[in-house]
Parts: sequence; C-alpha cells; structure tokens
Amino acid sequence: MEGVRVELVVAAVALVALVVLAVRFRWLARIGEWWKQGRTFFSEVYWEMKKVSFPSREEVMATTAVVIVASVIFSFYLWLADIVILRVYEGIFKVLGS
Repeated sequence: MEGVRVELVVAAVALVALVVLAVRFRWLARIGEWWKQGRTFFSEVYWEMKKVSFPSREEVMATTAVVIVASVIFSFYLWLADIVILRVYEGIFKVLGS
C-alpha cells in the first residue's frame, strides 16, 4: 500500500513540475502560436494551389517523350565519349609503357 502512495506522490510532483515549467517557459503560448502558424500556412497553401495550372495529359506525354529521347541521345553520347577516352588512355599507357 505504501508503494502505491509513493508512486502517486512522485506522479503528482512530476505533474506540478511540468506545469511550473510550462508556465515558466510559456510552452502553452508557443503551442498556440504554432497552431496559428500551422493554420496560416495550410490556408496559404490551399489558396496558392488554387492558382496552379496543371498540364494536360497530352502535354505531359509530349514532355515525357522529349525527356526520354534526350536521355537516350545523351547516354549514347556519353557512351561514345567514354570509349574514346578509354582508347586515348590505353594509347598513352602503351606509349609510356606503364
């Protein structure tokens, strides 16, 4: 029975300490500020999203095709450049004998 009382006293002291710290450091006021800032932020996000114009399906398909074709062209170019640089290095090492 005495163990229960000790736990209850410890819990009460911890609760009082938490309340004192909350008042001292104005945590409750900060929570209110964070809530207001969060509401303001999401309100602004909502209104900005109303202004956004999203592309049509055809525009997305066209730009995706451009990206894929450009990626293939650049990858082919880089592959060729890699082969040329490799051959140049091999030639230099053959000449220098390393």
